[in-house]
Amino acid sequence: MTAPLPESVIPAALPVTRSPQRVKLVRTWANSLGTSAYIPLEPAEFELRLTGVVDRMVDVLTRDPFSSERAHEDGGDLVRWGCTGPESLQITMEVLDRGLPALPELPSGLRFAERLVLLLGALAAGYTEQVRIVTLEQQESMSQALLKSLNETLGRMRSVEAEFDDVLENSVNGIALTDREGAFLRANERLADILGYAEGELAGSTLFDLVLPEESKSLRDGYAALVAGAQRRVHSEQRLVRKDGDNAWAAITMTAPASGDPGGRFVVVVEDRTELNLLHGQLNHQALHDMLTRLPNRQFFSSSLERIVRHAAPSTGITLYHLNLDAFSLITHGLGRRVGDLLLDSVAHRLESLFAREKAMVARFGADEFAVLVENSPTTPDAVSTVRMINEVLAEPVYLDGHAVASPASIGVVDRPPAGLDAASLLEAAEMSLARAKRNGRTQWALFDPYQDARDREMFSLAVSLPGAWENGELSVEHRPLVRLDGGEVVGLDALLSWQHPYRGRLPHARCAELAEQTGLILPLGNWLLGSACAAQARTRLEGLDDGTPLHVGLTPNQSSDPDLLSRVLGVLDDTGLPANRLWLGIPASALAQEGGEAAENLRLLASAGVATEILDFSTTGGDLAHLEDLPVRAVRIARWMVRRQAQDVREDSLVALALKEILRIVHGAGTTVIVDGVDTEGQADRWRRLGADLAQGEFTG
Repeated sequence: MTAPLPESVIPAALPVTRSPQRVKLVRTWANSLGTSAYIPLEPAEFELRLTGVVDRMVDVLTRDPFSSERAHEDGGDLVRWGCTGPESLQITMEVLDRGLPALPELPSGLRFAERLVLLLGALAAGYTEQVRIVTLEQQESMSQALLKSLNETLGRMRSVEAEFDDVLENSVNGIALTDREGAFLRANERLADILGYAEGELAGSTLFDLVLPEESKSLRDGYAALVAGAQRRVHSEQRLVRKDGDNAWAAITMTAPASGDPGGRFVVVVEDRTELNLLHGQLNHQALHDMLTRLPNRQFFSSSLERIVRHAAPSTGITLYHLNLDAFSLITHGLGRRVGDLLLDSVAHRLESLFAREKAMVARFGADEFAVLVENSPTTPDAVSTVRMINEVLAEPVYLDGHAVASPASIGVVDRPPAGLDAASLLEAAEMSLARAKRNGRTQWALFDPYQDARDREMFSLAVSLPGAWENGELSVEHRPLVRLDGGEVVGLDALLSWQHPYRGRLPHARCAELAEQTGLILPLGNWLLGSACAAQARTRLEGLDDGTPLHVGLTPNQSSDPDLLSRVLGVLDDTGLPANRLWLGIPASALAQEGGEAAENLRLLASAGVATEILDFSTTGGDLAHLEDLPVRAVRIARWMVRRQAQDVREDSLVALALKEILRIVHGAGTTVIVDGVDTEGQADRWRRLGADLAQGEFTG
């Protein structure tokens, strides 16, 4: 093995003509030496140097007078070039002994053989002499290095001793040296400070004298393990007794003597943790309590709930109230965060006062949410009375920074839950009940109902799985015909979502749109529905199957108020090539009635772009009629609740039927088409025809 040797010098080649046998001899010699030792030369350079050696040997063997001095030098050069492997000399002798006599340029005979033996002997002698010189140099270098290392070690020991003295005097921790019995041999001033002693007063005492008697056993056992050699280092948390009788919390680390310490001194490091423990206690309190109201937080409440659930009296049980302040955001936005914080603190005090006579815990869960856990007794008021008292107290105005404010709450209640519900399930049940109460309006409350809870959970499960279902191809677009009630002619197609759920079967468009509206998926999903439906219509045109049937797509309130609605619709029409006048978009009446008018403005912009518009969930209110007068509407769809009512009440002289007939007459007078969804039988279709409806969609249409 060879590698470059820095600053190596390649000797000049002799001006001779070399036979192929000589070149082969040099290469064989170089390769053989390269396998026996690391040669710090480039292969070409190494071969060139060996070529010079062989050339000189050939020259010496054929020249008179004969002299082997140069071979002696060449043997030393081999060592200097790195040919110092355990077999390098033997390889050299064998290769040259076989190779040189075979060279055609060398004579044969006894005289040549004698010269060859002398030459190889001189080469070996030079090699051996140089190896001896190198060995002596290495030994001398090693001796010098050992002497230097010894001196440095002694110096370091003295330096370490000085550094230890410096550490002992300046350390923030108490440090002491003790003997096998634990008696103090030496202690720094910091240890005396921790324990309240003057310097030197610890002399004559032991480490175990500083520990409370009832807690000394663990420390003695650890020290005994060090003395016995069973452990090298022992850590311990102890309460130490100060000179004034107070306790000091300390972390103690005891280390056995080093093997080279003839005195057998044990090192004891004492870290004062008295202030740290106090701070830790404060931090623990802060981690488990709300900083603003000083009430327990959700984590503390949950942990306590687990314990209370396990030990609650079966006869009375517990009741959990989950509160959400209804007007809190209005107060903070209108009067500022400071007033909001003062209100939260006031609510905390009011709740604590209200439940002061009960075995109860009041907690703040965050933002404007509170919770109350009551361990019921025979005298505890029932949940209905308690909810009424809570809102009576919270509805009473309180003056904060000159403002009289109040914030009653929506409340979810879990009263005397059945056995088997753990703390996490109870909290979820209270949260679900609160959500149901908030859906009913402000300052409402709802009692935990396991059946309603199961239905809510099913709805939430469907809502969160909707994006994955869309990605997995479970959602599709289906078209339902819109037929003219007078004659049965198909005059339009409704584009609807359909979800083929793997476990619940087919879910209709209304359910899909409701779930997407709740999760915020409605904008991308609605855009996909619109694009897919328009693309399908455009394909029928390209295939020559288009009969000009309009496409109807209903929008949700969020879609209707989307500031980018017009650009989305025009983008789809541009991509698919469907004419704008072939598209009918429905906007809910509830969206048109919202303040801000975003949905109404979108309707106007769509109409001006050539898209036909219709009002969804149209009823008999004056507001819905006002939309007909104010907006460019082509059609209205009767509200589903009215369709269901008419399906159940077939009387044509009912107030609703008479009002509908009059309203539809007014709608027709405005030049607007009336569409009815959910018409499932011929009888229903006939009744709507008599009431004045124009188009219908439902099961009866096929």
